[in-house]
Amino acid sequence: MSLVPGTAVRLPDGREGVVIPASIWFRDRVLVKVKGGRKSWFKASDCIPTSSVA
Repeated sequence: MSLVPGTAVRLPDGREGVVIPASIWFRDRVLVKVKGGRKSWFKASDCIPTSSVA
């Protein structure tokens, strides 16, 4: 499954975030805005898509 911008994900350390668009693109990494405002790169295979419906 491809992680497109706007996808809510759960990270390997248990935090949650949202995939955001990046000015550069890496084949196997996505830029995630973690709750709290920090932006970090993660392996796409480590990010688990979550349902954003509450």
